[in-house]
Amino acid sequence: MPTIEMILVLILVGAATGSLTALINIAPTFIAIPALYFFLPIVGFSFDEVMVPLVASCVAAFIPVHLYAWIQSMKQGQVDSQQLINFAPGMAMGGVIGAQLLSLSSAVLFKICFTLMAVMFVFKIVFNKKLEKTPTLTPAKAANLPIGLVVGSLSVMSGNSGTVLANGMNSLLKIDQSKRDGTTHGLVVFVSIAALVGFIFPAKPTIMMDGMAFAGAIHLPSVLFLALSHFLFYWLCRQRGNDLDKRVLSLSVTLYVCCSLIRFWSA
Repeated sequence: MPTIEMILVLILVGAATGSLTALINIAPTFIAIPALYFFLPIVGFSFDEVMVPLVASCVAAFIPVHLYAWIQSMKQGQVDSQQLINFAPGMAMGGVIGAQLLSLSSAVLFKICFTLMAVMFVFKIVFNKKLEKTPTLTPAKAANLPIGLVVGSLSVMSGNSGTVLANGMNSLLKIDQSKRDGTTHGLVVFVSIAALVGFIFPAKPTIMMDGMAFAGAIHLPSVLFLALSHFLFYWLCRQRGNDLDKRVLSLSVTLYVCCSLIRFWSA
């Protein structure tokens, strides 16, 4: 079991990610992974030692909210089912591959992938209106699987589960604005569940002292506390906040992500 200090950290991180995901619909790992990176030394862990369990546990913990949001969007008819059919199989396969590759990767490679996703996220926040004017992407059917494989594997290797790349892909495909978030949540669910398979049976076993608390690389107690807190605060904060609140939060999260990247590479 995690220590009392670690449980408190997980609950606070879950509260922050749940609230922000509900209000501005960001990838929760952009908050969770840097926050845990900062707090791990305080509770006696090194990021390099627990990188794979940390990412695997975050991916598992955030599945319930993505699933809930996807189901709600489907009930309201706000999901582009054709795009799910086109890209979900490849992204799911990429999720498994990404989890396997992450178990073989170093912390430096993970930081590179995470930084790439973070830069794309910041770029989209800053230049969102200009990106809407880009030409429509219409890939051939034969390209759907390779695109999905790349998106899924790179997303999991960066600990992102597909939110950033799926959002970008939906923008390029010019999916109806009302259906983008629901479609993204659906794709993330496929990637995350597939990634769990890779994390339960990682290519390189993770040796931890308390092995009974793990399912492969997934630390079950941490998943429980993080998932419960994340879902509770998501549910409490959904459909709240005005446009000004959301703009301020988006700016704050952007600054947080930028500062996190500086901290990542200056450590």
